[in-house]
Amino acid sequence: MTLGMPAGICVAAAVLAAGAPALGSTSFAIVGDPGYGGAGEASVATMVGGWNPDAVVLMGDNYYTAGLGPASGPAAYDTSVGRYYCPFLKGAFSGAYCAGGTSSVNRLWPILGNHDYSDGGIANYLAYFSLPDTERYYDQRIGPVHLFVLDSDEMLRSSSELATEQAWLKAGLAASTAPFQVVALHHPAYTSSARGPYSPLRWDYKEWGADLVLNGHDHFYERLSSGGLTYVVNGIGGASLSAWPSPGVSQSVAHYSGTFGAMRITATDTELVNEFVTTDGVVRDRFTVSAPQGGNAGSGEVTDPGATPEQAATLGPQGRASSVRLRRAASGRVHTDVVVALSGTAAAGARVRVAVAVSRGRAMLSRGTRMVTLGAAPTTHITVRVPLGTGASRIATGQVARVRSVVAVTPIGGEAITSTTSRNVRLGSVSSR
Repeated sequence: MTLGMPAGICVAAAVLAAGAPALGSTSFAIVGDPGYGGAGEASVATMVGGWNPDAVVLMGDNYYTAGLGPASGPAAYDTSVGRYYCPFLKGAFSGAYCAGGTSSVNRLWPILGNHDYSDGGIANYLAYFSLPDTERYYDQRIGPVHLFVLDSDEMLRSSSELATEQAWLKAGLAASTAPFQVVALHHPAYTSSARGPYSPLRWDYKEWGADLVLNGHDHFYERLSSGGLTYVVNGIGGASLSAWPSPGVSQSVAHYSGTFGAMRITATDTELVNEFVTTDGVVRDRFTVSAPQGGNAGSGEVTDPGATPEQAATLGPQGRASSVRLRRAASGRVHTDVVVALSGTAAAGARVRVAVAVSRGRAMLSRGTRMVTLGAAPTTHITVRVPLGTGASRIATGQVARVRSVVAVTPIGGEAITSTTSRNVRLGSVSSR
């Protein structure tokens, strides 16, 4: 499901409405790259204040010289954070806008970004906030969520720091007894931005027990999936907006870059309901992470609801893999037959791109991509045959493999609307083609 679109193009998520938190739940606001001052940051902060969440997580770059001028002591963060989020602070440095915070307990959990080092100054940051542990990286249990905050900027500069924080996170996740473990760091391990991804941060988060990884840094919203774990890049909390770098990477599931917004997470003991909401009150993305069976195993099931039939009627062309078959040709090569269900206005000339990744266990066996163009005749389903590399030939007939299908439909002159599905598929009999 792709959420970035030019003006006037409606997408599935655009008609969803933000609801109130469930009774007995814990709510979070996740705000990315906010510290620019001005109307953008103010509009997001006003929206978040209206939610009155139990916790606010600032995803780094909490001070920009370009927006607020050179930092002058800890009071710099009073102008970029205290001015907007005072009701969530306790024990902070007292400034002209916020005298240390008005909350009875601290409810604001910031993360260090590169601009906190280059613009705000690490000494000013540490002097302004009152945080646990080292304050640069720390963990905090908030209701059913155990939040682990990392300092990615320092890790990218120092291999020893990276090893230290990696070991700390691994031990902390293993020891956690919370229903959910959420890892937050500024730089993304996966992103469609040209200035990323940051491969030194591609760790075994899922195997260690993480259920969700949150990032900032890139000034758009993007949801990605890799190895069964969801990653979210959320950097449009007030600083600036970046154009979507189409086409996205293969791990990309959904994206939006139209206006400022924040994530809202509603957590219970059994699920995390995640929404990305823009300042006009529209939910642009929604997905749910369910608690794993058997306790803290890491990475519960992710549910992406997609569009309802009523919503799909208002959309431009979009497609979703309704069924997938693995077949072996007489030559021994394996291919996939992906049946794409089309909805919305499937205009003639729209391009349908199907990308497939096949794995067994943790081993990636093969990938393949095929592009087709829709003809003039109306159609609701098309079958796209995607050839795979030789690695897929190792699957024996009757064996089951995991097939991840990414379907992107791009109208003439428009942006792609993308849908991702994953399912277990049994290799069928020999195909004649």
